[in-house]
Amino acid sequence: MSPVALTCRACGAAAFGDDRFCEECGAPLVENRAELDLVIAAAVSDRGRTHDCNEDAFHIAVARDQAVAAVVCDGISSAAAADVAARDAADAAGAILSDGVASAAVDLVSLTTAAFAAAEKAVRKVAATPRAGLEDPSCTIVTAAARTGELVVGWVGDSRAYWLAPTGAALLTVDDSWANEQVAAGRLTEAQARVDPRAHAVTRWLGADAPDEPPNVAIHDTHGGGRLLLCTDGLWNYASSADELAELVAQLPDSSPPAAVARALTDFAVANGGRDNITVVVIDIRPPGKNGT
Repeated sequence: MSPVALTCRACGAAAFGDDRFCEECGAPLVENRAELDLVIAAAVSDRGRTHDCNEDAFHIAVARDQAVAAVVCDGISSAAAADVAARDAADAAGAILSDGVASAAVDLVSLTTAAFAAAEKAVRKVAATPRAGLEDPSCTIVTAAARTGELVVGWVGDSRAYWLAPTGAALLTVDDSWANEQVAAGRLTEAQARVDPRAHAVTRWLGADAPDEPPNVAIHDTHGGGRLLLCTDGLWNYASSADELAELVAQLPDSSPPAAVARALTDFAVANGGRDNITVVVIDIRPPGKNGT
């Protein structure tokens, strides 16, 4: 685990390491960024510039033969205990995916469906003190289960998955959002929907009051190799298209590992306003025969 950056709410001083109280004024420190580097997969989660806490969560694990499991969750800010909902969902889904992703006998679509069921169950168990105006604990989720030549992405809500490869970049997910529904129904153009105040309202989520529908699932052929990017809207608010993200990554040295890419994209979002929590997971998926099976 990389060092965690902490920020003092009272005086703005920065600190690193195990400090929990500001050396300048003595006030409690607030965790600003968490990082995890597993070499071929890495994650960065940042509180951003405006939020008091980080309601995003992630899980990444590398199994044998470079199989990778990853989860990114975004707690819904209008809900109670959104941070706990995101954390518990990521842990529950991550445990299921990590246990099965490396086994050729396990179907990745079925594994993804099981992971979502576990995440849904975990969120429904989150205890929250009722507060006026707050909904039941809830979050969005996007997952990835990858092994040689195979990638299955699952999602509910507007956390996204992108594929960045030498042959081109693509958005693998379709947001469950008010904006997308309006565009699909022909009521608004994409430009009109994007600037509407309701644009980021999600139409599906994990939680007690969630629609009873199976997760969205996409299967992607990865034999050519590339990079998988999972993120919350804290990143894609500032670069929403796959081509924009690919261009940002192309500005980095060719040898940049996933951890460096995740940091750079997170830093980009913070520098451009950081109005939301930002979580970025980057996974190197190599073609068969290149340090793979």
